[in-house]
Amino acid sequence: MKLSVTRLFSADESGAAHVRTLAKLLVESVDLVTQMFGASPETGTELDAQLDNINAQASKSQATMLTALRSSYLTPLPREDLYLLGTWINRAIEAVSVTGTIIHATRQYRLPSRVGDVLEILTRQADLVLGATEQLTQADDLESTWMHLERLTHQAQRALATWRLADADELLARHYYRQQEVARSLESTFMTLREFSTQLGRILVRDS
Repeated sequence: MKLSVTRLFSADESGAAHVRTLAKLLVESVDLVTQMFGASPETGTELDAQLDNINAQASKSQATMLTALRSSYLTPLPREDLYLLGTWINRAIEAVSVTGTIIHATRQYRLPSRVGDVLEILTRQADLVLGATEQLTQADDLESTWMHLERLTHQAQRALATWRLADADELLARHYYRQQEVARSLESTFMTLREFSTQLGRILVRDS
């Protein structure tokens, strides 16, 4: 049986597909942690369990992605790029899951309304990450997504700073400490997504 040249040298999409799967799991995890704000303790317990489940799925998907990349000859992007993109998404999911655990453990379900600004930015970033995984071979679209991610990263830092400064004036020490744990965990998520955005920038610069 003869194999066509196209088939022999067509890109293996399996690794990229796992990166997209991780991005979808990130969107789901951000949605769940957003639902925790205003939830009852009972609902919070259920949401925390769902976050743990997504985190486990993400770890499994990353391992499968690594196996797929190791066995691929030709991929849409260099295998190292796909690995790093998937790894940063997986770490972001871990950070979101930790945020959920902190919220549940400290019962911080009634955070101030200004936290809504932070969560809105995180939701938009998760959607952009998913969009980026579908634009890996479309340089112009990917550059636009990168620019939006970078802009939102700066907005996130300002929103977090506003939240923290307001809390310092308004809360008793015990409540301040607990809310700061949530804020630090969300900041860790944003910093991980910043690394994902930086990797996108490297790809764009190298391939331009």
